[in-house]
This record gives sequence, structure tokens and C-alpha cells, in this order.
Amino acid sequence: MNNPETIPCRTARTRARSGFTLVEMVGVLAIMAILTSMLLPRVFAVINDARVSSAATALNAVRSAAMTYFGRHGRFGDASGTAVTDFTSTTASAWDREVLLRGGFLDRRFMTRISDPASVTLTNCLTGSTEPTGANDAYDLDGLDSPRNDASGGRVVVQAVLENVALEDARELNRRIDIEENLLPTADTSNQGRVKFNMSGSQSGTVKVYLAHR
Repeated sequence: MNNPETIPCRTARTRARSGFTLVEMVGVLAIMAILTSMLLPRVFAVINDARVSSAATALNAVRSAAMTYFGRHGRFGDASGTAVTDFTSTTASAWDREVLLRGGFLDRRFMTRISDPASVTLTNCLTGSTEPTGANDAYDLDGLDSPRNDASGGRVVVQAVLENVALEDARELNRRIDIEENLLPTADTSNQGRVKFNMSGSQSGTVKVYLAHR
């Protein structure tokens, strides 16, 4: 027959043996830290990939809206289809909001998850001899020397302007849209293709994306 006085002591010893020791706890925490350090970069990479993919999708949507507008009016102009002559006007500088959105060509305001703010603008075509840079509105779309500016020969260039974009997001957007093999992973300037930026000495800046010209 068990002695009732020994039962509490035996239960206490059982509870003590069932718990974690300090060494075991440290080991578990160390393993968790190692796994976290391995998984976090991948998690952030997936999140960033989704952000850039969303931006590329938004750009494709607004380009389709612009081409639908052109198919209806035969030009890139104001809400009534009239040609724009003042490229400093709100109609030209916020063409996505003032024309595409209000005209029903877009279902929602144009925006991306990699920039703040974002807009679609109309700008005057530059001559074919203009050297494209990250700052101007000339675009070298085919990489050939003549003409240097392929967004010429028309009257209006339609472009997306993405502001406050992180340098790495700009590089990735360039790779998504242009697949430019010459753009190094460390490049802070892109003057060729549909995506342009110049962030020399900076980790963020403005990105311009060619949509169309006529």
C-alpha cells in the first residue's frame, strides 16, 4: 500500500523532469534563430516580387486604357478627344486621372505599390536625334543608334511617371518590362528601353515608363 505522505514528493519530481532545462531552451532558441535568418530574406524577396509584379500589371492596364482611348479618338488628347497644346496643363500632367479615369477607360486610379505618387502624362515628342537620358522624355526602344530617340515622329508621348521609387525596385521593374541584359544588378542608371531612371548617388528617385507615342 502506498504511503500517502510520499505521493506529493513523487509528483513534484515528475513535474520537474517533464520541464525544459535551460540548455534545451537555449538550443531551441538557437535553432529558431537560424531558421528565421534563413527564411526572412526569402519572405522579403517574395513580398518585393509581388510589389514589382503588381506595378508591372498596373502599367499594362493603363497602357491598354491609353490604346483604347486612341482607338476611339485617333489621338492622345483631352477628355473630348481634342489635341492637347499645353503640356503643362493638368490634363497633360495628370492624364490618367483627368482623362482615362473620368472617361471610363480606367476602373480605378492609377497607382503602384513601389511608388508614391504615380501618374500618366502627355509630353511633346522630341526629335529622333535626342539622346535618351534618365531625365528627359526620349526613349531608345530598340538599342539602335539611328534614330537615338524611337519615341519621335509623332506629336505626343504617353508615359508613366513613378516617383520615390527605391533603386532596387527600379532595377527589377526594368528587368520585368525590358529584360535588358546590359543592365547590371548594381546599375543606378537606365537610359535604354521602356523603363528609364537615373539615381546616381541616391537610393531612390523618379522612374519613367514609355507607354505609347503618336
